[in-house]
Formats: sequence, structure tokens, C-alpha cells
Amino acid sequence: MLKQSVLNHPVYSGVRTRIVPLERQRGMGATIILFTIALIVLVGAALAYASRGNPSAINVQGARVYSAVLLKQSADYRDAYSRYLFDGRSAAAMTFNTDKTSALDLFASATQYGTYQAPPPQALTTGATQSWAYNASMLVNGIGTATGRESVAYVSRLTPETCGEINNQLYGSAVIPVATTAAEANLSVAATVFDDASTGRATGCFQTSDGKNVFYTTLAES
Repeated sequence: MLKQSVLNHPVYSGVRTRIVPLERQRGMGATIILFTIALIVLVGAALAYASRGNPSAINVQGARVYSAVLLKQSADYRDAYSRYLFDGRSAAAMTFNTDKTSALDLFASATQYGTYQAPPPQALTTGATQSWAYNASMLVNGIGTATGRESVAYVSRLTPETCGEINNQLYGSAVIPVATTAAEANLSVAATVFDDASTGRATGCFQTSDGKNVFYTTLAES
């Protein structure tokens, strides 16, 4: 009787009803992807209608939409990375692939710490087909210790409008800093250094020394 009374107590019942079944949690990944696609399609249609007679409005308004999508994706990756580490996984062993086959991968089907989300094609320069990538050994000046390496997720070849709008939303200025020594090819190489381009910015967009706009976010600092 006592046990039944406790179970029926309003406080206990209120807490109990907030427990989310595991099946529903695993379905959230697909929901995020569908929501993102729907958001891009609906807003894109609205922008096309609203900007009739004013083509430049598409670039401005579109950059705001696509930068917001990229920022949301980067936040999702940081959350997934935190869940990965909280579960006792090794950061050094983590992989960042889209095939979901490895048990060590951030997007592994069995664990589903996170769901891979492709960057909006409209946020990239014409002909670019870049995906999100990962480097576990970057040095972002002003983040972490002076010699520590950061784990960074990034996507390259953004349009100038989208890159500038990301910085505008984060820091109040659309200026795109330039990395004088880091070319696009260096991004996948261990010990890549973001020099004066992104000092003190854990997330942001900069231009490589060979003119490619790169959006990045640090998943971990050291």
C-alpha cells in the first residue's frame, strides 16, 4: 500500500511522466534532419517571393537563413561530442564520418550520440560539394592553452555573404578575418594553426590564405 501511495503521489507522477523512452530519443535525429530541410525549403520560398524586383535581397536574407542553419548544426555537434565524452568514450579515438559504421564514430547508428547534417548547398559557392569535416589537432589562437590542440569541426567554401553573416550574428561584425598561413589543404593536416584569423573565437568564419571561406566550431579545447 505504501509503495502504491508513493507511486500515485503527484510529485512522483509528474517526474515519471517526463521520462522519454529510448525509442523516441533515437527518433530525434531523423526529426532534426526533416525539420532543417523543411526550414530551408519554406524560408527559401518565402525569400524568393519577398525579393521579387530586388534580387540583392535574396543574397542578404538567404545568408541570414543559411548561417543560422550552420550555427544550429555546429551546436548540435558540440552537444553530441559532449554526450560522447560523458558516456566514457575516448576523444582521441573518436571518428567523424558519415557512414555510421564504426562504433567509435560520433554518428554511429548503435549509439546515436549525434546525427550528421549536411551543410545547406546554398551556403556554399557555386559547384562546391563540401561536407562537414573534423580535425582533432588544430591550434586556435586565444582558445585553451597556448600550445594545446583543439578538436574542430569545419566546413569549407562558404559564400562570402554566409561567412560574413555568421560572424555578424556571433560578434556583431561581418568582417571576415584572413589566415595568412593556413590554406584550405592544411585544414585536414594535424597541427594546423589558425593564426591571426580567429584569435579568441571558439566558433566563427574566416578566409584561408588561398581565398576559401571556412566556418568552424571547436568541440573541445586544451
